[in-house]
This record gives sequence, structure tokens and C-alpha cells, in this order.
Amino acid sequence: MKKCAYCGTQLESLTKEHIIPFGLLEMYPDQDVTFNSTSLKNRIYKDNQGHSIKDVCANCNNNLLGKLDTYGVDLIREYFSTKYTEDSSIRINYDYHLLQRWLLKIIYNSIRSSELESNWFNDQLQYITHDIQENLPPVSIFGGIHVDMTAFGEDKALLLSPLSSYQPLYIYHSPAILINGVLFTRKRKISIDRDKMKFHRADQVVTIRFGSAMFLVILWKKSILSYKIEQFNTEFETLYPYTLFRPNQINVVLRRVTDSISCLQPGVIQSKKAMIEADEHIRMILGGRSVSETQEEWNKNWSKEDQKRGRILIDNLWFPDNKSVQRKFEEYFSKNK
Repeated sequence: MKKCAYCGTQLESLTKEHIIPFGLLEMYPDQDVTFNSTSLKNRIYKDNQGHSIKDVCANCNNNLLGKLDTYGVDLIREYFSTKYTEDSSIRINYDYHLLQRWLLKIIYNSIRSSELESNWFNDQLQYITHDIQENLPPVSIFGGIHVDMTAFGEDKALLLSPLSSYQPLYIYHSPAILINGVLFTRKRKISIDRDKMKFHRADQVVTIRFGSAMFLVILWKKSILSYKIEQFNTEFETLYPYTLFRPNQINVVLRRVTDSISCLQPGVIQSKKAMIEADEHIRMILGGRSVSETQEEWNKNWSKEDQKRGRILIDNLWFPDNKSVQRKFEEYFSKNK
């Protein structure tokens, strides 16, 4: 007999629960690689069927958790399926508890799939599945917009880090939240670890990208005092471009939280000050032009066929044991000798 990870019911067989909701995989059929990083291991999945974990009963999966995925996928489709520009800002409507329960479900699934400790969730499963709010979990949820700030565009796999092609869907545990930024540490030749924000009362810190949506979720230890969380939230919003989702509000204005550095390094979050320096740096490299200008220029020079060829080559490099990848590689290059 096997026990459901959510309700504890013991059954002979359990169903698969997707780590990345399947509805999001359907939204990005050409971006079928999921990047899942934890403090212990980094994993890159070719999502032919979607990465999943088989430890959830049918009732929890299809009825209770399915409702959360419906809400979350609809939210991404409505507000974050668009590519935004450098100066964009958007106002989104949200249901705080549905959003929080959905994100907690995703993090809980990711933690189990990565074989991490998940004791924090023991007291929160009823909240996730049934919205029982007697003892609300100590959580901070920040959001922002992912804007492609790379010089050539994220989808130009052969020119950039291969991981940059796979960014529309990822979950990253324990991101490096930098105070002064990557360029600051490079100039002074110091380790990036010395610039990381230290979390002394956090159980988990996770950043999630779904389309143009960026979420930073902090699961606080149960012993933390509420005023300490409020203090952190206020200071973080002041220093970083992320905006807090508040339980007593129904809408929020989100702005860009990425720059030319963090776009290529999913695990890096830069402060407002570091983003300004990164923006100035990329403009200097581009001779005063904006990234949108250079991206448009490159799109004209690199055809869809070139992009397809690049993607096939990168997939072949990263997934040599994937039969579907190998078949596409052989079919494409046998026709295009």
C-alpha cells in the first residue's frame, strides 16, 4: 500500500502529479524543457510528457489540486503569456489564497521530487487542499515581470548559454539574492557568495518563472514573529524590484525584475541598484542601443529555420539519451545534408 502525499490515504496505486502544471507545458510547446534547481542538485527535464511525481491519490490530484492548477494556469494565460518591454508595468487581479495555495502546491511537489526535507508542509496540507485558514502559513509572495534583456534574445540558443533557451518554465530553490550585484563583485574581484542576502529565519526560498511571470516565495519558519516578516517585506520592496502580494488586496502593479545578467542566470536576483548598473553596462556594450533594437535586428538576420536548427543541435547536446530528441536530430539533418 502507498500513502498519498496530501491526504495520507493508503491505496495500492497512486497517480502522477505534474511538477510544472501540464496546462503551462501546453502553453509553451516549443519550450518543453524544465529547469529545476535545488540546493542539492540541478536537473533539466525534457518534458515530453511533463515531469511528475507519482505519490498523489486520484481525488487529490483531479479534484482538489486540479482546481488550483486551473486558477494558476488561467492567471498566467491572462497576464503573463505576453512578452513585455523594458518599461512595461501591468496591473493584475488576484485571489490571494488561491495564488498562495497554488504556489505552495508547486513548491511542495518540487521539494518531494528533489528529495528535500519537507516538514514545513506537514501542517499546511489542509490549507493547500481545502483552504482551511485557521492557522495561515507564514509566507511572503513577491512578484514581477520577466523581460528578455539579452542582446540577441533568449531563443538564440547557439549564441547564449544553452539554459537560456529553456527559461520560460523553471523552479529554482535557494536563489542568490544579491545586495550589490554581479558587476559589483566582478569589479572588486570578490566571491558572489559574499554579496548574497542571508536568510536566518526562512525554511525555503524559491523563485519561479512561468512565462513572463516571476514569483519569489519565502516560507518562513513557524517560530518567526509576524512583525519580523512585515519588516522584511517592507525593506525588500524598497531595495528590490519585486512587489509583495498582500492578503488584503485584490490587485497589484508589477514591473520588470530582470536585467541582462539575471536573464542568463535563473538563480540570480539583483537589487534595484544592481539592475541600474546592469542596464547601463549592456547599453554601453551595445553602443548606446537598446536591447529591443538589437533583438529586432537579429530577428531579421536569423530566420526561423536557423532558430529551429539551433534548437535541435542544443537538444542533441543536452539530451543525448532522449530517443525523441535523437529522432528529430537524425530526421532533420538527413533531410538537410
